[in-house]
Amino acid sequence: METERKRVEVVATDGEEIRRLLWIEQSKDGSFYWGLIIPQSDLHSSYHASGTFRFSNYHEPLERQKLSNFKGISNLSTVAVAKNVKKVTYKPFKPKRLDGVVYIDFRSMKKNTVNIHLFLIEQGRPELLRGLLSMMSPIYK
Repeated sequence: METERKRVEVVATDGEEIRRLLWIEQSKDGSFYWGLIIPQSDLHSSYHASGTFRFSNYHEPLERQKLSNFKGISNLSTVAVAKNVKKVTYKPFKPKRLDGVVYIDFRSMKKNTVNIHLFLIEQGRPELLRGLLSMMSPIYK
């Protein structure tokens, strides 16, 4: 499965600073990589085209569906992020060439943390996402 390399970052602001939180990348072979942007850490995970799923170097690899035949929906990661970006050690965001940026404005959030869910969804099946969002919406009210 040959594809273009793509990279997206999740950034957040408190109105004064913009901080990088999370990066997500798809390589040319279709594999996905993602991780937290925290100095002096190596918190990243991957879902390889072969179906091998890894959580950094801390866990044994798991075998999942090959990405070329991926069906359904899969939760890749959930990250809770503190709302106060000044107390968090994430790196400041400097604009650069990316395929996308997800921008979170913490000023509009009611709670002290934000949960970021990263899902892989079968291509051409947006209804899977709608079902997921309707299931999760009561949790976050």
